[in-house]
Amino acid sequence: MALLLAFVVWHGTVARIHAQEPGSSAGGSSSELALRQGRIADKYARLEQLMLKMAEVDAATNPKRAALLKQAVQQSKEKLTRTQLETVVKLLDQQQLKRAVDGQSTATSEMKLLLELLLSENRADRNKGEQDRIKQYIQDVERLLRLQKDVQGRTAGDEQPERLAPDQGKIAERTGDLAKQIQKNEEPNQSSDAEAKPAEGEPMPGEQTPDGEQKPGEKKPGDERPGDQKPSESKPGDMPDKEPMPGEQPKPGSQPMPGQAQPPQDQQQQQQNPARQRLQQAEQKMREAQKKLEEAKRDDAQEAQEQARQELEKAKAELEEILRQLREEEIERTLAQLEARFRKMLEMQLKVQAATQRLASIPPDARTREVDIEVGKLSIEERKIALEADKAYQLLLEEGSSIAFPESVEEIRTDMEQVAERLSRTQLDEVTLGAEEDIISALNELIAALQQAQQDQEKKRQNPMQPMPPGEGQSEDQPLVDRIAELKMLKAMQLRVNERTKRFAGMLAEPDDITGQATDADLQSAIEKLSERQSRLHRITRDIVLGKNQ
Repeated sequence: MALLLAFVVWHGTVARIHAQEPGSSAGGSSSELALRQGRIADKYARLEQLMLKMAEVDAATNPKRAALLKQAVQQSKEKLTRTQLETVVKLLDQQQLKRAVDGQSTATSEMKLLLELLLSENRADRNKGEQDRIKQYIQDVERLLRLQKDVQGRTAGDEQPERLAPDQGKIAERTGDLAKQIQKNEEPNQSSDAEAKPAEGEPMPGEQTPDGEQKPGEKKPGDERPGDQKPSESKPGDMPDKEPMPGEQPKPGSQPMPGQAQPPQDQQQQQQNPARQRLQQAEQKMREAQKKLEEAKRDDAQEAQEQARQELEKAKAELEEILRQLREEEIERTLAQLEARFRKMLEMQLKVQAATQRLASIPPDARTREVDIEVGKLSIEERKIALEADKAYQLLLEEGSSIAFPESVEEIRTDMEQVAERLSRTQLDEVTLGAEEDIISALNELIAALQQAQQDQEKKRQNPMQPMPPGEGQSEDQPLVDRIAELKMLKAMQLRVNERTKRFAGMLAEPDDITGQATDADLQSAIEKLSERQSRLHRITRDIVLGKNQ
């Protein structure tokens, strides 16, 4: 779906380029351009119809995607994108090329916004990939820091400066390579500028002249890329600028969002990746230090080395800030997804409970075949809820930072399976009804905990300087929920075990006998499962105390 829209955008860009150059051999006549533009308009009309059909198909199995598709069609209609494309066809027929170019520019911008909306469904995967890349960058910077500190310490010692110069040069080269890698991955539209070769006979940035001379701090062609900012102008967490609109001529440094005015030059500079710029500054200082070492100027070399180390530290801080923002985005999305899933499960469970209570009120000797059939259907519905619990459980396991929440979902899933099995045997007794009540109680507790976690995230975003809860560190991998929420969930699970123990005690032949033993096989099995649950609670409590979820 997204690829099809991208194909339409590409065709629109080609037509626009030809319209801008009507006299070129590649451009063709206005009538030919109008024909090609008309085909694009037809494809776009079919795309809108396809999205509506896909929304209908996905409505039952993937309501989130169906809603996204409907939103995309609605956005397209509000922006009159299809009408705009058809208008461009008429303008080309009338050879009004200037107006046609303007119309194509507007339509292309609107289609890019639509593409971004459709791609938002895969944002979770992209976020994870970005986090993995940033973590690797941080590891690379930490490795460079260790190497730089080593050569810096050796410079301060008795080792001959001339012997240290090659080592400093190798570190500078690795630092530059990392800066280029970050630019290639995070700033794809800046790479062409960054990799542009200098004029013939001039060295590349950081490259020595044929006679080995390079003045410290000297600016050479290519040392400054268009739009580069000074280190003091960078902002933690600034992300790379977005891709320019197809056919749009961006100014050096960054591109505006569709429909926005061109931002000032200093704002364009701030949109570039700040860590990459820090690394470039570090490389420059390392080159200076290398030159000073070659000249046996130890003190000057140490000063440049210290400045390079500071730039590396700042680059690491910039990357950690970006990683923190990505992690917060991931947490907010995961919390919202879990809450929506648990609400759906609660709604389904309440319906099963109401039907179970109604059927249980019918005396056993008055239950007909129709009752058995209806109870069997309830068993099937309960298994459907258990499948939803499976999905939530897997989501929590993949997220990996919580221990108590996955355990709570595992308990819910076990209870659901027990309820489904008992319903399949038409066991409408206190054990079945009690398990359903526990499921509803646990779902309500999970929803409340997730709502609180989302409120905490909102407060953290509004007040980033707010201190972390007790026991929470400032690590790059902040947990889905804090330790207090984990302990509250443990308490809730223990209380449910206590209540179930009391309920089972009341089902004994002699409830008042403190040493009474269960004789019913069904009750004995339920008590054994409760004992296993208590053992798991003990284990995960120990894991949380030992910090195994960190």
